[in-house]
Amino acid sequence: MNTRIWILAVVLVTALNVEHGWAQELPEGYWSLGQVKEVAEKTRTITLDPDLSSLTTAEKAAAEKLIRVGLIFNRLYEDSLHPQALESLEKLKHLHGGSEHTAALLDMYYRSKGPVTTTLQNQRVPFLPAMAEEPGKNVYPRGMSTELLDPFLQANPQKARDLLNLRTVVRENSADNVERDLAMLDRFPLLDGLHPGLRNQLQALKSGTDSSSWYALPYSVRWAPDIMQAYALILAAADDVRQEDPDFAAYLSLRARDIVSDDYEGGDAAWVRGRFNNLNAQIGSYEVYADALYGVKSFFSLSLLLRDTDKSNELSAALGGLQAIQDSLPVGAGRKIQQDIPVGVYNIIADFGQSRGGNTATILPNDSNHTRKYGRTILLRYNIMTHPQLFEDKQHTFQTAVKAEHADDLTLNGPFYRTLWHEVGHYLGVDKTAGGRDLNEALSPWGSHFEEMKADLVSAFTSAHLNATGVMDDELFRSVQAAGVLRVLQKNQPRMDQPYQTMQLMQFNYFLENGLLSFDPSDARLEIHYEQYNRVIRQLLSEVLGIQKQGDSEKAREFIEKYIGWSPELHDRLAQRLRDSSRYRFLMVRYKALQDMQ
Repeated sequence: MNTRIWILAVVLVTALNVEHGWAQELPEGYWSLGQVKEVAEKTRTITLDPDLSSLTTAEKAAAEKLIRVGLIFNRLYEDSLHPQALESLEKLKHLHGGSEHTAALLDMYYRSKGPVTTTLQNQRVPFLPAMAEEPGKNVYPRGMSTELLDPFLQANPQKARDLLNLRTVVRENSADNVERDLAMLDRFPLLDGLHPGLRNQLQALKSGTDSSSWYALPYSVRWAPDIMQAYALILAAADDVRQEDPDFAAYLSLRARDIVSDDYEGGDAAWVRGRFNNLNAQIGSYEVYADALYGVKSFFSLSLLLRDTDKSNELSAALGGLQAIQDSLPVGAGRKIQQDIPVGVYNIIADFGQSRGGNTATILPNDSNHTRKYGRTILLRYNIMTHPQLFEDKQHTFQTAVKAEHADDLTLNGPFYRTLWHEVGHYLGVDKTAGGRDLNEALSPWGSHFEEMKADLVSAFTSAHLNATGVMDDELFRSVQAAGVLRVLQKNQPRMDQPYQTMQLMQFNYFLENGLLSFDPSDARLEIHYEQYNRVIRQLLSEVLGIQKQGDSEKAREFIEKYIGWSPELHDRLAQRLRDSSRYRFLMVRYKALQDMQ
C-alpha cells in the first residue's frame, strides 16, 4: 500500500470511529457511554428562546456584555464547587474528537455544573476522573470539617466573622497561598484599595507574626483576574444603556463596584428601588445552598431577564396588604415591612452558575440589614414557570401520587401562585432571632432548611388568607393547595445536604402525622384532606417561625431529625411508583441566546 492510500485509509477509519462513537477507550475514571446514557435518558432538555424584538440597540449591546459576564461567573461557580472542575473540563475537551461518548460526557458536565453528578439513586458521584465532592466544596480547604475549624473559630472569635463571611474563602496559611494573594493585590491596585487592612494581614502571615492555620480571603481576590474582567464588562454594559435606562445603568455601575469590594449594599439598594425598562439582571453571589459545611458561603450566579411589562403591572397591582398578612402570622406580628415589594414577571434570556437550570423565581437580597432598609425584589421566571413540557411533568407526578378524585386539582396557575407567595414568604415572618442574630448564622448549618420551609408555609398560609378575603377564588386556591402537595413529593430519600428536599420530606411527614395527608397501602396513593389544610399549615408554620425566633441550632437539628423518617412500607413504595411512572428525573436547560453567540 502506498503512502497516499494508507493516509486516506486512516482518515476514513477515524471518521467512521467518530461518526459511530467507536472512539478509543477513555482512560480510567470516565463513565462509560452506557452509564451516561442511563442518566441522559431520564433528562428533560428544553431550550428557552424568548422574543427579543422589544430590545433596543443599546439594550442588545448591554445584554451581549452581560452574557459574557455570565460565562465568567459560570466558570467561577464551577471552580467554587469543586477544585478539579475546570481542570477536568479541559481534559475532557482535549479528549473530545466528536465521538458520541465524549459529547455525552460534555453534556453531563454542562447539566451537572462540574465533574460530580447526581445518580438515579440520588447519590453524588464523580463521572470524570476527580476527587469525591466535599461538604466545603472549593470555598474551604480540602479535607476541612467542622471538627477542625470549630475549635479555631472558638479560640479566635475576632477572626470568625471574616472566616464565615458570605463572600470569603477559607484559605490555608501556606507560603504559596499568601504569596499568590499578595501578588493579586500588587497586580490590581483597585482591589488593594477596596480591601483596607488585607495587605497588612497577609504580610503578617508571611512574616510569621500571625501563625494562624487559616485566613479569610475575599472572593474578589481569590478570583481576581476573572472578577476584574467582569467588572470592566459590567461597567461597559452600564454605559450602553445610561441614556435610555438610567436606573438600570446606575444599578450596573454599583454592582460592578460591589463585586470587587465584596460589599453589595450599593448595588442592592439600586436594584430593589430602581425602576428598569426591558432588562433586569441578577448578578453576584447570594445563595448558600451549596455550602454543606456551615451553610454560609454564597456561590456565583447571573440571570439575564426580559421584563413582561403587562404581566408585571397586573401582578404588582394585586400585591397589596402585605402588612396585614405579616400581622396575621402566628409568630412575627408587629414587625413593620416594606409594602411596595418590586415584583416583575420575566422571560429568561440566559442563566449562569447557581441560577442556571429550572430556577422558577428569586427574591433578593438576603441580607437582613439591606432588606430592612431597601426591601427586596421578586423575579418570576415566566418561561420556566409556565413551560408546557415542565407543567406536563408536574401534573403527571401529581396524578401518579394522589387518589383519582384529586387528579384534576392541579392546574397551570397553581404552581405559579404557590411560587409567587413562596418568594414573598421569604420577606415575611421572622427576619432575626430574638437576640438580634442573623438567622442563617444562628441556625447554621440548618438555616436554609428552615428558611425554605418557612417560605413554603407562608405561601400556603397567605393563599388561605387571600381566599378568605375573596382575593383568590376557590378554584385557584385548590390548585395552589394541590401545588403544595406536589411540592413535598419525593422520588428518592433526600440527603441532609439537600435543604430543599429535606424540608420537603419534613413537611410531607408532618402532613401525614397531622391528618392533612393519608396513605392508602392498597394502591400506594395519597388522599388529600383539604379540610385540614389550613389548620396543619398554621400549626407547622408556628413551630418553624418559633425555631427561627429562638435561633437555637441544636433545637433546629432535633426538629429536622424528628421529621425526616423514611420507611420502606410508605416512602419507598410511593417513591418507587413515582420513579416507575416518571419519564424524566433531571432537567437540562439550554438558551438560544448562547447558541447565537457561538
